Amino acid sequence: MARGWNEHGEPVTVEGSELLARCIQHETDHLDGVLFVDRLDTETRKLAMAEIRAAEWFGEPAPQVKVSPHPLFGKAR
Repeated sequence: MARGWNEHGEPVTVEGSELLARCIQHETDHLDGVLFVDRLDTETRKLAMAEIRAAEWFGEPAPQVKVSPHPLFGKAR
């Protein structure tokens, strides 16, 4: 179960099981700065990181994140 607020500042509760529960946890982890690889066991994490380092895009500059032009973006009213 995840609790939060919608764009109007009203409380919202989302309940899920199986795949939906995993998706909710995954997205909640991002809010806490946790990545998928952070939840892997040591050996699986090493394998995943080796695959990432072998990817053709690894080492390229990170994409630029643009600031929203909307004054209330991400803020409740």
